[in-house]
Amino acid sequence: MSTADPYDLMRRLSPKAQAEVMRRRAAVLASGRQVWYCARGRACDGQPHDEYTYSHARADQYPPVGSWWDNWFHMSGRGTGKTRAGSNWVRKITSHVRRIALIGRTLTDVRQTMVEGPSGLIRECELAGETYDWKPALKEFTFQNGAKAFGWSAEEPNKLRGPEHGAGWLDEPCHWDFVDEVWSNYQLGLRQSGLPGGAKSLLTSSPLPIQWTKDRMADAGTVLVRVPTSINIANLDAGYIRRVIEPLMGTRRGRQELEAELLEDVEGALWQTELFQYIDPATRSWDRVVVGIDPAGSQGKSSDETGIIVAAKIDDGFYVLDDFTGKYSPAGWAAKAKTAYEMYQADAVVVERNYGGDMVQDTLRSHGYDGRVIEAKAVDGKRLRAEPIAALYEQGRGFHSKAQKPDSHGNLRGVTAELEDELVTWVPGMKSPNRLDAMVWCATELMRYKGSSQVSAGIPTGRSIVPQKHAQVQRLLAAISGGRNGQSERQDGAA
Repeated sequence: MSTADPYDLMRRLSPKAQAEVMRRRAAVLASGRQVWYCARGRACDGQPHDEYTYSHARADQYPPVGSWWDNWFHMSGRGTGKTRAGSNWVRKITSHVRRIALIGRTLTDVRQTMVEGPSGLIRECELAGETYDWKPALKEFTFQNGAKAFGWSAEEPNKLRGPEHGAGWLDEPCHWDFVDEVWSNYQLGLRQSGLPGGAKSLLTSSPLPIQWTKDRMADAGTVLVRVPTSINIANLDAGYIRRVIEPLMGTRRGRQELEAELLEDVEGALWQTELFQYIDPATRSWDRVVVGIDPAGSQGKSSDETGIIVAAKIDDGFYVLDDFTGKYSPAGWAAKAKTAYEMYQADAVVVERNYGGDMVQDTLRSHGYDGRVIEAKAVDGKRLRAEPIAALYEQGRGFHSKAQKPDSHGNLRGVTAELEDELVTWVPGMKSPNRLDAMVWCATELMRYKGSSQVSAGIPTGRSIVPQKHAQVQRLLAAISGGRNGQSERQDGAA
């Protein structure tokens, strides 16, 4: 299948060839099979007309014109028909490419939405009168012409490092937990030739203002198509319109869920983008510096990241200096936390007592960390713990480092960029991400401490630092707390 408009291609054919195409089309229609791209081409609204007595492709459900593009980003509201667009695009490109990736949030999503769903591959092949073979256990879908599509879960990004594909359909990537890892590994295998202009990807998703979404939109090889729910309203169930669509109309959430607008902030989130202020940490002398740790719940390939945040305070101001969050083994995060502690000359590591404080402390000690470990007890829910910290930002007392470092793709990003993505997209009631939790532990400890020692710590080794003052502040803090450097300190309550 060419990525050009089928209607445009028809006009380039000789009268004899056009007549043959129409003859074959008439034969398909007479057999009861449904044609997805009708003779009107992109001028069609997808509603039944002439011999097309059923719903079919609208202009936005056609692939981009030409072969120059890499990504077709179908950013749409609820119920717009993006799954049907994806199924038919995959079905049609099998005449050019033999291996196609189907990547969903989970394998259940791949099966229930992309393959077996009401607009999935099975249904669309049946409507087109094409045979297929689906092996759920192998996650392998074979088309009538022998081309294959393989299902993958976004929860297991490492499994995409080796397999080779010539195209891919990624469903709801804006909402994947490990989207950067999945995208990077998927790109490594996107090397099978066949499609005009090279391998291509279809991204079908409702919007979410994470950095990955913004990067794809800014990519020169991306064609962005925004599709509001209203464009497909004639095909939606009346009850769905009444229960879901109408209550959202005219609301901020409706702008995202129905109008497919990429809103910088999520309704209900405690942080908004405009609250972030940036400073150069090299110009400051900190009262205190701590490292917050929020360990992942498991070590599996699909486990969470371990949140590791470095933060400081001056008087009543709270400062996030760096982010060392990543997917680590216990030995890995212990080593990384020790590195952060030494690099920024922190005076303590802060962990949650309720979530294995003893385990965290034992892991740190067994890997060479001999500084203080402060165990903050979580006596309230996550919303109540996070709200006072968000209030610091609303009062203009929360700051982030403006320093940059390379991301996994080698591009420079702010050291707090991924933390900020989590802050503006987390709504109380959702599972809280690890960076956010680690930051909250830092702030909970720092903003309850009333002392001030004014040491020039908190600047990575290699910049101007005063090590001897760091030793003095550790002794001072140990004296104030009644403990000794290297001992565990338990503090109950939350800011």
